[in-house]
Amino acid sequence: MHDGVTIPSIIGRLLEELSWTGRQIISYRGGGRGFENVLSTEVLQALHFLPRSTFLAGVVKAFHDGSPATRAAFEAEAEEADFLVLPGGGMYLQTENMPKVEVQPDAIITTPTVYCLVEAKRIRSSSFQPRQLAREFVMAQQFAGERRPMLALLLSAPPPVRVKGRGRLSIRDAIMTALPDIFYPGSDLTTWKARIDETVTWLTWAELAEQITVAQQKFTSADPSVDAAINRIAASLLKSIEWHDAVV
Repeated sequence: MHDGVTIPSIIGRLLEELSWTGRQIISYRGGGRGFENVLSTEVLQALHFLPRSTFLAGVVKAFHDGSPATRAAFEAEAEEADFLVLPGGGMYLQTENMPKVEVQPDAIITTPTVYCLVEAKRIRSSSFQPRQLAREFVMAQQFAGERRPMLALLLSAPPPVRVKGRGRLSIRDAIMTALPDIFYPGSDLTTWKARIDETVTWLTWAELAEQITVAQQKFTSADPSVDAAINRIAASLLKSIEWHDAVV
């Protein structure tokens, strides 16, 4: 968001986010190599442009855990998906035990029946903030409305995940241990805990790259120029993952 106006360009939203980094902007010299917001922008923009029924659907099908019915609905509706990458300010979560707090996922992808909140971590070592996953899990539930909620995590490696100050935890434990900080003390969290396993799904960057390679091999059209264009976009996505993973 900028002055209350949604920036339509994915690259424009990345620039808007970077404009708030102040003196830290110098860290992005060299193309922002290793920064998760740059990686996620490059990859999600490519997925936005590639034929959805082959590429995005293939990626969604490869995700682990979560509700099989939700993943199947997302896969079936991939061509109708609406991407909002780096949504920026204006998304707030508020519960009875927590003042209004801004939550900034890396992307929101919606289909006619699925509301998917995407959180991407850098390929190299990184960790979640103590309440981050719990907040995003609750936000996915609250913002989904009539749609199926989904919290999709793009990770450097399979769980357990690193949580700042808490070491390595399963995704479920990372959410469950932080839920009491979000709701009023003594609140019955049974229903919320029961929703974790059907809401949260994950995929590694390496697995995403593998699915793009498979889709690239499967895709053909009657026009060689179209094939070449699709191959260029897919190659740019794969190059982004390779390039950001090379950071020492």
